[in-house]
Parts: sequence; C-alpha cells; structure tokens
Amino acid sequence: SARHHRYGALMLIDMDNFKTLNDTQGHDIGDRFLVEVATRLRACLREGDTAARLGGDEFVVMMEDLEGADAAAMAAEVVAQKILASLRLPYQLQNVVSDDGTAARSHYGTASIGITLFVEHTVSVDELVKRADTAMYQAKAAGRNTLRFFDPEMQSNVKARSALETDLRKALNEGQFLLHYQPQVDANGQWFGAEALVRWQHPQRGLVPPGEFISLAEETGLILPLGLWVLEAACNQLAAWAGRPGLENLTIAVNVSAHQFHQRDFVSQVLGVLARTGARARRLKLEL
Repeated sequence: SARHHRYGALMLIDMDNFKTLNDTQGHDIGDRFLVEVATRLRACLREGDTAARLGGDEFVVMMEDLEGADAAAMAAEVVAQKILASLRLPYQLQNVVSDDGTAARSHYGTASIGITLFVEHTVSVDELVKRADTAMYQAKAAGRNTLRFFDPEMQSNVKARSALETDLRKALNEGQFLLHYQPQVDANGQWFGAEALVRWQHPQRGLVPPGEFISLAEETGLILPLGLWVLEAACNQLAAWAGRPGLENLTIAVNVSAHQFHQRDFVSQVLGVLARTGARARRLKLEL
C-alpha cells in the first residue's frame, strides 16, 4: 500500500454460534464446518485477495489495490455481502441413518464481519486488526449475520448507498424515470438534434440528477435495464417527431454505457427497439 499509494481493506469474519455446534455435534463436525467455511470464503474473493484463519472460528480477508476511500469501501462491502450470502447457505456436515436409508443432515450458520480500511503506513498492523475486531463486535451487537465498518461515517455512507440501490430498483419497476432533451445546434444556431438525458423523478427527493445514481446503476448492473428503457423512450420520441413537420429530420443522441455495449446481444437489442417503436435508424445516434 505504501509503495503504490493504493487503499486496502481488512475484514475480520467470525462465525456466529460456532461454540454451540462444537459442543453439541463434536469437534470433528466443527472441523468439517470450518473447512467448508474456508472453501466458500476463497470462492468469494477476487484474484489477489488474501484469506487466512486466525484461529478458532475467526477468519481474516485482506483486499488490496483499491482506489480511493469511497471506492475501497464499496468494493469491500460488495465482497463482504457476497461472503455473508455464501456462508448462510446450508452445510451438509454429516449423514444420519433413517428408517428409509441414509440422509444428509443440514446445518445452518451465519457470520459477523468487521471491516476497516488502510492506506500506506498510517496505523500499525495490530491497530488495524483491533479496528476490524471492534467493527466485528458491532456487527454482532446489531444482530449478527451482518457487517459493520470501523469508521461510523463510512458505515453511514454504505447504508445510504444500500438505501439508494433499493430505491433505484423500485424506480425501475414503477417507471419513475423520464427523459429531458438538450437541443443540439449548428454554427448558425439551427436546431439539428437533441441529446437524451435521463432524470429520476423520486417520490420523496424530487428530481434526482444522473450524477447521483448512474455510477451506482453501473456498479449494480441496473444500468442494463435502465439503458434499455432510455433507448426505447428516445426511439418513441423519434417516431413521434417523424410525424411532425419541422421535427422529422431531428436526430436523438443516446448515451450507451460500456456495460451495455459489451453485451453479446447489444446489436439485436437496438434493432428490436427500432422495430418496436418504428423509429428511423438513421435518426438515432449512439454515444459511448
């Protein structure tokens, strides 16, 4: 981190109620459980991340090469949520003999995760582990099966981001988006087209500008359905203008996310929208 001036994240992961499993099922079953936890943990990590077992039922994950505090916090939160989801799936730790044969017995476990960020040599390794440990106990106190950041402000930002993501999904389902059209003019001041700009008409917050939700849409994959909606709405507008004298030759420019552009069926999606709306392809401009 000191060499490259990049951020990192340290997670302390503690399995909830592991002692109960050990006491009731025995250490052999407890060991099988920890091996399965380790396997799932490694499957959740990015290439270059580090996972280790500190002892007992405590694991640590270190993420490296993260850019900026906000980006590092978001990346850590995504991985931590993935870990939580994986660790709460049922575990097949033993077989029991029933009247009709052998059947697997499932065990369910959850984890509490504490996260702290680091950059360069601002704090010692021991202090980092203490911070992650403090955050982990905050996750336990919050009801377990969750995560907490050591920095309260960072925790607040992550909560706000999570709430915004929930609202964004709801907005897509309820049709809360609309398009504004910014005129494009030539050197003589003549209007030759427009750029389609998406806006979010939030029921409580009012009109939300794209700077507040586009990056989140890209991170969560919601940019794909949102981008398709923008394309369809713009093409419907083109088709409407085609029947109005003086507007029939206008073009509409639509911004396309790189995530959309990389889809294998991107071309067929565009062709499908043009066919459904009746918009003229030569009047549609795609901007990447």
